[in-house]
Amino acid sequence: MPEAADVLGLSARRVRQLIGAGRLRARRVGRQWLVDGASLPTTPRRSRPMSVSVAWAFLMGVEPADPQAARRWRQRRRQLADDPEPESLLASWVASRGERLELAGRELGAVVADPRLAPSGMSDSRAGLSAADLAEGWVSASDLDGFCRDHLLLPATAAPSVVVHVEPVTVAVSAPVPLLLLAADLADHHQPRPTARARDLISQALA
Repeated sequence: MPEAADVLGLSARRVRQLIGAGRLRARRVGRQWLVDGASLPTTPRRSRPMSVSVAWAFLMGVEPADPQAARRWRQRRRQLADDPEPESLLASWVASRGERLELAGRELGAVVADPRLAPSGMSDSRAGLSAADLAEGWVSASDLDGFCRDHLLLPATAAPSVVVHVEPVTVAVSAPVPLLLLAADLADHHQPRPTARARDLISQALA
């Protein structure tokens, strides 16, 4: 399973969730899960992910104080602006930004209205996409268990109705989330409309 997590750019917890939801084929041997390589996506990551701290600095639009780091930061922004598919490049770069949990819930309005959640992706009004059947946003790791318990959220076994992105302990996400973060969250849906909107938002963020 660690190899599958590395290929997908996900945490071991997220890989276990995908196995439980039937999205990845795997069998248990002793205490280890062996993931069927044929069930892994055939589209490779476009780039090695940034470290968590570098990814969040890039998403927040914070130019580093160190001259060499600032030069790389500006170079990446130019590369993103010139890329024909900037949304997939951005998603690869910032894959380390936090866990993405696909959950099942019912009262989606209450989920989005909860102050512990910073709406993003399909639930952010700036996306301009109707998502009455999906709630999405960022929740701190310290709030996650209580948030899921209060809204009776369970791992999705089919298409999720709630997508929760879990903040790293060093980051505090508040609404409205940065445009590049919104774009990356939309890109992770791998659907035509969110992808197109992610591309537009990247252009706006870099203008």
